[in-house]
Amino acid sequence: MNRSRELLWLSVLAALAGCAEQPSSASGTEDAGTKTPTLDGGDVPDAATTAAAAAEEKGPCAGKTEGALACDGESVVRCVGAGREPEAVKTCLDIERCEAGACAPACPEGEVYVPATGPAGFKMGKNLSAFGFGNRKSGYHGKGRADLPHKVVLTKPFCMDQTEVTAGAMKKCVQEKGCKAPQRTDRWVTYPDKPDYPVNLVDYPMSKYYCEQYEKSLPTEAQWEWAATGGDGRSWPWGEEEPTCEHTDFTQAILISPGGDSGCHGGGPSKVGTHRKGDKIWPDGPIHDLAGNVWEWVLDSYVPYSGKDEVDPVHVRSNIGNYVVRGGGWNRSGRGILAAFRGGAIVSYKVPGLGFRCVRNAKERAATTASAPH
Repeated sequence: MNRSRELLWLSVLAALAGCAEQPSSASGTEDAGTKTPTLDGGDVPDAATTAAAAAEEKGPCAGKTEGALACDGESVVRCVGAGREPEAVKTCLDIERCEAGACAPACPEGEVYVPATGPAGFKMGKNLSAFGFGNRKSGYHGKGRADLPHKVVLTKPFCMDQTEVTAGAMKKCVQEKGCKAPQRTDRWVTYPDKPDYPVNLVDYPMSKYYCEQYEKSLPTEAQWEWAATGGDGRSWPWGEEEPTCEHTDFTQAILISPGGDSGCHGGGPSKVGTHRKGDKIWPDGPIHDLAGNVWEWVLDSYVPYSGKDEVDPVHVRSNIGNYVVRGGGWNRSGRGILAAFRGGAIVSYKVPGLGFRCVRNAKERAATTASAPH
């Protein structure tokens, strides 16, 4: 009887010991993807959940509040909460970088970022000139006005050369990329002996070819005027102060002749960037010599403005051999260097007062995030 009772108690104790071991065993061998209940009814995160939270902390939204903007590579994203993929807002253009949740200028050295106009655009045309083309003896004055006022919207930013293309840069292009060398047919020619001066005696095709070798373009007429003024209607790139030889190289008195000993320094252009008082200042930096020094070829054909509002206008007419030149030169007066003044020249025109600069047009990048923009 005593032996039977002893065996019964041993059985009870063994059963109780087995029950005591079960919680410990279960918690130590829990399968991945399950959660262990706690005494208060909550769940302890499993290993996968913990890893996801850690990855979130290392992502573009680490340390940011919901709704904040951040950078994911070159894309701007909006943070939407822990454990969720951020929403794509936009991808920066190839002339921009993503910085602090916004697209910031990233033009190459020697170029200045010029922003888009925004939907309000800017006004081009001041009704200054009758449309005409040709020399004084031709008597051809065209018909109508050359610069009827109208609104222009530029939808993308661009990078503009900070200076006019120099003789030194042209020499490099001649040596490496097949550019045609300017002929040394004038005493004021800058190529090849004045490397820091604007290259001159270049026609439209020579200028256009140079820009294209560096994945750039001649500026459109609208880009050029927007870059020179910022759209506020100013008379000259620096504002309304009457031009002097501190602002630019131009002809202060009566022009003797287009090729005469005129200009602030007795004839011929100046070194690029010499007249800093005349710079057009953008947030990304100054652009030099948009007035005076040398005229600059632009992409558009010389045709009268229609007077109609336009978006990203480009007016190239293959059947017209005349193209727009802008900015005036060392051998032009204060009127010729007005930011709104339109000049025109035959496609093959090569003179010592005419050069050019280039722009780098923005291109779209491929989106780097999977989420659709909101």
